[in-house]
Amino acid sequence: MKVYINEARVDEVSELLSTIGPYRILELEEKLDPQFKALKKLSLAVGTGWASVYALLVSLISYKLSMRGEEWWECAASLISSRRKARPPYGLNEVVDDVLWFIDNCRGSILAREARKKRVQQVYIGSRKILEVLASNPEYFYSNAETIVKTLARTLGVEDWRKTVVFTAKMVYYAIREPGDRRLVNIEIPIPVDTRVACASYSSMVVEASNYMEIVRNPRAAQEAWSKISKKTGIPVLNLDSLLWLTGWTPRDLSLEEARRKVEDILSNVMERLVAREISQRLYVRRC
Repeated sequence: MKVYINEARVDEVSELLSTIGPYRILELEEKLDPQFKALKKLSLAVGTGWASVYALLVSLISYKLSMRGEEWWECAASLISSRRKARPPYGLNEVVDDVLWFIDNCRGSILAREARKKRVQQVYIGSRKILEVLASNPEYFYSNAETIVKTLARTLGVEDWRKTVVFTAKMVYYAIREPGDRRLVNIEIPIPVDTRVACASYSSMVVEASNYMEIVRNPRAAQEAWSKISKKTGIPVLNLDSLLWLTGWTPRDLSLEEARRKVEDILSNVMERLVAREISQRLYVRRC
């Protein structure tokens, strides 16, 4: 079966998510996203500039993990914070050494360890200027996120829509955004389509496919669909990704009714329960 956008559902989901808006999703990130919390822990230990560089490098090796994503980022934050307990790094070479050491010492990277190390060193050599700028001026990200993604893609020799590359933007954003900061990052990069975003795309029916794993293998329709939803709702792609990451696992791991109740519970952290219930009922309409 061909993977394609369901335009009618894009319109319906856009109208639905407009009732949430971007600022409630910012609240959700701060309250519930373990990845955001892990990067705040790292920022506290090494400073925002260095944390953004660690976030960039670790996000580029966040594939084929032997643990859940939230465990992986907690492992990164804990190990690197502990290693840097005495002082922050003096330079990029120490950051790279820390990330290589992390690869050897976190069980999440037990697969493809040498490939991960090679990628870190490749970016250190090929995108060093980007790393230096972020380290000294992390605010650079807010007006140059697209440039960062394109530079990394060029360094790695991959398309700039690939999941691991665009995922770096979200994690650098998490590293530099302070709780309570309500600035929005409206950048023209596609959503990183992992299994959660693929499941959300399938369950919400904004994308039609034979199953959600087909969307993982062919992510371009999902990326286009959520970009359209971002424009229609005013919710930046990075924040849409946060919403889908927090809820998109539910139609895969739970029955549809249980998934809707769980999504209702999640959304109730930032809105009235009756509104959260209506959104959960209308957003996810089939199991993955």
